[in-house]
Formats: sequence, C-alpha cells, structure tokens
Amino acid sequence: MSPGDPTARAQPVEPVAAVTVILVRDGPAAGAAGAGHVTGLEVLLLERHGDSDFAPGALVFPGGKLERADAALPDGRAHLPEPQAWARRLGVADAARARTMLIAAVRETFEEAGILLARHEDGTSLAARPLPGGELAEVRARMAARDGAHDWTAWLAGQGLVLDLEVLAMWSWWVTPAGLPRRFDTRFLIAPLPAGQEASHDAVETTAMRWITPAAALAAHAAGELHVIYPTRCTLEQLAAYPGAGAAVAAARSGAVDLRRIEPRVVRVDGVPRVQHPDGGPPAPV
Repeated sequence: MSPGDPTARAQPVEPVAAVTVILVRDGPAAGAAGAGHVTGLEVLLLERHGDSDFAPGALVFPGGKLERADAALPDGRAHLPEPQAWARRLGVADAARARTMLIAAVRETFEEAGILLARHEDGTSLAARPLPGGELAEVRARMAARDGAHDWTAWLAGQGLVLDLEVLAMWSWWVTPAGLPRRFDTRFLIAPLPAGQEASHDAVETTAMRWITPAAALAAHAAGELHVIYPTRCTLEQLAAYPGAGAAVAAARSGAVDLRRIEPRVVRVDGVPRVQHPDGGPPAPV
C-alpha cells in the first residue's frame, strides 16, 4: 500500500513518559466562625490553555513530560532515598529512571504551579529561610517559556538548593488509550503543599487555578460547569474518600493505593466516544 492509501492503518502512537503531581492541603473554613477549623482535603487544579493541543480548557494537576535536563541534574541537587524501591513503585527499569521522573515532577510543579519542593543544603526549609519572591518568579518565567530551553541547574547550585524528592509519594499510573493522536504514560504523584508557599498558574500553559475539594470538583464537572478529564476524575473520586491531606499522603506512603498500570480503551456508545476502564463497569465520558 502506498503512503497515501486511505486503507493503510496509521502507525500506533507510542505514549510519552510524563509525570503529574497532586498537591494537597487542608482547606481553611470560610468566615471568622471557622477560624482554626478546616474544610478537609483540597487539591490544586490548573486550567489548561484553550489553545493547548492536549485537553484544552480542562482542569488538571500540574505536570508534563520528562526532559533531558532532568536526567542530567547532579546528585548533589537531588538525592533519591531508597532508589530501588522507587524504581519498583514507578514501574521503571532502574533507579536512574526513577530519579529522573521525580526530578521532572518537582520541576513541572514549580513551572506550572509556582510551588518549589526543595530545601537548603543545610536542611533548612524554604519557609524558615525564604528565597526572594522576584527571583523565584523570574526563574520560573524563564523555565515556563514556550521554547523550554532554560536549565535551572546553575540557579539551584547558586542558591544552594536541593530538590526535596522525599516529599513525593506514588499515587497511580495512567496511560492514554491507544488510537488517540497524543498519548502519555503518566505517573501520578502526591505531595503536601509546603508551608509558606502559595500556588499560582503560569499564564503560559494554564490560564487559571483553584484549590477545591474533590467532591466539589466532581459536582461542578457533572453540572457542566468545569471540564475534568477521565483520569483526573478517577483520581478525585479516590481522594474524596480521605478526610484530610495527611491521610491521603499517608495512604500513598504506605502503599495503600492502586499502583497498577491503567490503560483504558476508547469505545463508542451510540456513536459517542466513551472511556472504558480495564476493570469493566459502564463506559464513562471522555
């Protein structure tokens, strides 16, 4: 068959390795009467730019693809505890690949949400010894630029910063269904919001952000007020079972979560594309 033959089958698209980070906190109660109380677990969701070629307008967790610089970051800038255990959790061949994934997760969280999971070389937290806000914003802007060319290694070294990979825990593993033009092989990680830091969207890949309870996000999606894609909805449904951020992170750290590789299928119901979970159940909206 010639390349232009309409009966020729398109080559299958291989999924690209990616990571996403579920940032969680215990939300403050509204009003003075709620002082000292919390509303329960909240997650950070970013709204993807309407011109994005993947999930435009959808609410997602911060994340993205692995980059070459992630693998090249010196050991002194990011120490990985229990490397072999991490390789098993992430389902990768070796500790080097596991370390690269976690570094990418920290980098993407900083680029897209402005949250830096790091500490000073002497162990001091960024809350106890903050970095200048203007400098953080400048570095982040260079990293988030669409050319993607800025390597933050020299800045980390100059500031004496070490990425805090230990705050991350594995939550789940999702793969975009076969047959779609863009596919990602994504590890979902979870981390608590660090003390003293505030999130903000990057105004490049994302146009807005919000802290929201999983139940409220799911209700808004069901009402057509928000667009939340299938893997994010499934994650929110899981998180809704936990009373607070600490409980969700503890579950991930103890391994009390489903770490199987989940690759749904796209099926058509009355001509409408739906997503079918490999465990069965009714097909769900994309």
